[in-house]
Amino acid sequence: MLLPEWTIGNVVLYGGLFLLVPAVAPMEMAGRAMMEYGKFRGAKGIPSRSGMLLIYGAPLVFLVIGALPYLSAPSTHQWILFAALFAHFAKRVLEVLFLHKYSGHINAVTAILISAFYSLMTFLPAYANSQASQSADALTYLGVAIFVYSELANFFHHKLLRDLRRDTMDYVIPRGGLFGRVVCPHFLFEIFSWFGLFLIFRHLSIFLFFAFTTAYLIGRSLRTLKWYREKFADFPKNRKAILPFIL
Repeated sequence: MLLPEWTIGNVVLYGGLFLLVPAVAPMEMAGRAMMEYGKFRGAKGIPSRSGMLLIYGAPLVFLVIGALPYLSAPSTHQWILFAALFAHFAKRVLEVLFLHKYSGHINAVTAILISAFYSLMTFLPAYANSQASQSADALTYLGVAIFVYSELANFFHHKLLRDLRRDTMDYVIPRGGLFGRVVCPHFLFEIFSWFGLFLIFRHLSIFLFFAFTTAYLIGRSLRTLKWYREKFADFPKNRKAILPFIL
């Protein structure tokens, strides 16, 4: 695994990320991670669509800023990482604009904090890739394959959720695809996407963001499963949170 130069700034930054990973899942399960959007949104704030555009749009800007040192003439590996990160967040922006249905609001502070963290998730590896010496190899292309498959599977399950709410703004019991096994298959494939990104760029920054995403989405899926069970009396008792038959 590639490591950053251990300046004082990097020690503080990476150390903070390292400490955040084990804390985020229990915080999210307890509703204390300041991720109050979607099912767990508050009653006041900015329109949800605007908030989500900020959350997913700003990281694209910081991705370009981080990649500026090599963007005019990138190596094959630099181009692959940049393209994958850009595709991930551009997909989410397009889904916000054209796929998802939104109701209610998102807290402005929540939107800003999540946007700032996601911006770090693009800037840090993009900038680190300007200083790293990694070249494209077999693991890189395996990562690309896992990433592409996972992004498509994530989109497929997002579309299933959208189609279920075509004629209503209310939440319904999800079905179709892996929804028959877990309540958050889209989260599962999000985790796989970040695993693919880690294989593409085997740097500590991507590893920590992959670990953070895994911990956070596990916590949020368990919270989501609890929400469905409380909201729907007929919710299937054998349905898991994120990993079929297990979790």
